[in-house]
Amino acid sequence: MLSFGPFQKNMNPGTQRKKSKAPGPRVLLDYFMSLLMLFFGVFIIWSEKIIGYDYFKDSSLVSGSMKWVIGILFMLYGVFRAYRGYLLDQRDKMPSQRED
Repeated sequence: MLSFGPFQKNMNPGTQRKKSKAPGPRVLLDYFMSLLMLFFGVFIIWSEKIIGYDYFKDSSLVSGSMKWVIGILFMLYGVFRAYRGYLLDQRDKMPSQRED
């Protein structure tokens, strides 16, 4: 039986690669960066409680309410990176429509 295009199947099933269950490097990078961004956000906001003194006390950029804004932005970006890593991980686990 002939089949063409994306519906073409490999005639020798023994040569097909098995998909690994481990996440890819892009997924791991997204998870790592999300943890890093979350840590930075928490550190910017609560540095005085974490290390005993306000690390950003003399900073003109990170002071007062801007410290909260920047910290929350870091944390939101960390959540976004974790979500993007999760989506990539789920996409990699789905069976492919096209078999090579």
